[in-house]
Amino acid sequence: MGTVTGMLAEARKSLGMSGRPNKITREYASRHGDEFLRASWCDMAVTYWARHSGNAGAVLLSGDRAYTVWHAEDFQRAGRWRKGSAAEVDRARPGDIVFFDWGASNSVDAIDHVGVVEKALGGGRLQTIEANTGDACRRRVRAANVIAGYGRPAYSEEDDMPLSSDDLKKIRDIVWNTDTAPAPAGSAEGNPTWRHINVLRDTYSSVQEIKAAVAQIAVRSPGVDETELARLVLAGLKPDSIAAAIPDEFAEQVASALGNRARG
Repeated sequence: MGTVTGMLAEARKSLGMSGRPNKITREYASRHGDEFLRASWCDMAVTYWARHSGNAGAVLLSGDRAYTVWHAEDFQRAGRWRKGSAAEVDRARPGDIVFFDWGASNSVDAIDHVGVVEKALGGGRLQTIEANTGDACRRRVRAANVIAGYGRPAYSEEDDMPLSSDDLKKIRDIVWNTDTAPAPAGSAEGNPTWRHINVLRDTYSSVQEIKAAVAQIAVRSPGVDETELARLVLAGLKPDSIAAAIPDEFAEQVASALGNRARG
């Protein structure tokens, strides 16, 4: 089975393609009839990208699709459908298949168009790659008001765990960078235990720095779910996880102090 990275790479190859018949409609028509040579080709493109990236099993749950309503219904039946509310749109992942209703009814039966999510931008907006938008394949930014919902393909495990141990270490090192941590006011600058406790406090109040670190990794690995990764990083900031994140000689003392602080 293919991957999110492969699906997006294949979609990006089509950027700039325009007019019809084209390579995508010709291939679809070769299997399903000449009436598709000049038909609307947004979902034909999703079919093409899935087939050429080894993702047919994940994206085309009932085989080739050119009709967007049926494709969305495939995801619904499989329990892999997310509604197009702003909150759900913000949780979309790269590689999700996003469906649009220009009438803003959010009804599956009213779906007009489809594309693939390249990136969630926040604020109920997505960056997408879409075919048959102005009869061409282009990047678009779409808002939740025209997003009926999206399907989540079952991509391979390679994308469920896209970060290597080296990637995680880079993030951990950023989060736990004690080399430049300022000593807290009124404390002894040479007290390493106090200094590490202060780093944790500062880390909690510097979530934006964590997000920036996550975003840097995500740029290199388009399949990364930034929200989930940030959650995992923050989940590691607990007393029982500190030993893996700071020098061993201070771990026990800091864990004890943090436990007391958390209980207080």
